[in-house]
Amino acid sequence: MMAPLYFDFRSKAVILILTMVLVAFATANITIYMLLGILAVYLIVQGFGRAALKMGAVALAAGGLKYLSAGQGLTVFIPDMFLFIITRIMLMLMAACPFMGMPPGEAVAVFKKIHAPDTFALPVTFMLRFLPTVKEEFAGVFAALYLRGLLSLKHPLKALEYIIVPVMLRASRISDELAASAEARGIANPGIHTCRREVIFARRDVILSALGVLTAVSLLLLERRGI
Repeated sequence: MMAPLYFDFRSKAVILILTMVLVAFATANITIYMLLGILAVYLIVQGFGRAALKMGAVALAAGGLKYLSAGQGLTVFIPDMFLFIITRIMLMLMAACPFMGMPPGEAVAVFKKIHAPDTFALPVTFMLRFLPTVKEEFAGVFAALYLRGLLSLKHPLKALEYIIVPVMLRASRISDELAASAEARGIANPGIHTCRREVIFARRDVILSALGVLTAVSLLLLERRGI
């Protein structure tokens, strides 16, 4: 089995930005599904095969429902715009997935190396640690509610309240704890920041960035020609 490839933070950022551009401008189904396949391969080579399968399946399901409804949606509960948005959200999540598994310390080292302003670098670093933590909190809340029998489709508003309130309270506490932890580790220190992993824009990162730009331009040209 091939070992997962590891790419630099900056090359991953290039892929994320290009995906944002394509999601914003692409409307043809062929463009969207080609992008979906390319992002699935992008995740698989980095060892995120399970995430690629899950998000790809959701995107394909939304696209399939959109096709079956002939662009009219499925009643007022699943309008066509909802299916349109779900597909594009899945594409964005697939492009952002490699970021979520990155150590925050590596992001700090990269930002320091490229002399990024702290007003941009610090929020991004906190986000990389905050989102996976909140995801774990959601899982804990769902497990607790399930054990207590409080998750019920008969009372959706109450179930939503039982989910949102504890998650919001935990998220507020987590944000304070993460900020204090980062400050204690010297994240705002203007000195030199080191990282266990060598931060270098290697040849594979150059190839990935070049392929990403070439693919994005090709897909946009297909979109413009209406293929």
